[in-house]
Amino acid sequence: MADAPPPQPTTKPTPKPLAPRGTPSDAPTLAHVNKVWRRIQGNSGIYDLLLSSVELTSASHGRIVARLALAPIHLNSKRIMHGAVSGTICDWAGGMAIASLGLDQTGVSTDMHVSYVSTAREGDVLEIEAWVARAGKTLGFTNFEIRKAASDTFADGDGPAAAGSVIATGSHTKFLQFYQAPPAA
Repeated sequence: MADAPPPQPTTKPTPKPLAPRGTPSDAPTLAHVNKVWRRIQGNSGIYDLLLSSVELTSASHGRIVARLALAPIHLNSKRIMHGAVSGTICDWAGGMAIASLGLDQTGVSTDMHVSYVSTAREGDVLEIEAWVARAGKTLGFTNFEIRKAASDTFADGDGPAAAGSVIATGSHTKFLQFYQAPPAA
């Protein structure tokens, strides 16, 4: 009986590292995320209502940055940003961060956490940053931060907003296998 050949070691492909904060935008990644956003926006009433004016400004592998000017639709009865807007941004930004990995589908939410740190008013411009903390075959874990854009001032004239002051932070877990195309055979 002949000896069987020794087993060959198996190696996993090394995943592309996620982009750290401050990484310059990657044009193909930004184009892909914008394509995914345009497709999703047309199929989501809540996104179309609250985020129709959001602008993706940067995308790199595992990270997105966007801007949103607050309008009356984004405010609660106290004339400050409604908590539901932060929750919607959490959901949207986590999905767009997942899209920045090259996926065409952003999965479905399994868990979201939002911590409200400060507030914003009509006319404030928000900068939204979201990044993938980890993504596997089944789940993707994202984090986000909503902050006032550096050039922003309060709409009611009560002084300049602190540059980059944080409005909300949080995390978002996505089930990634929902509606993903099966791998090519």
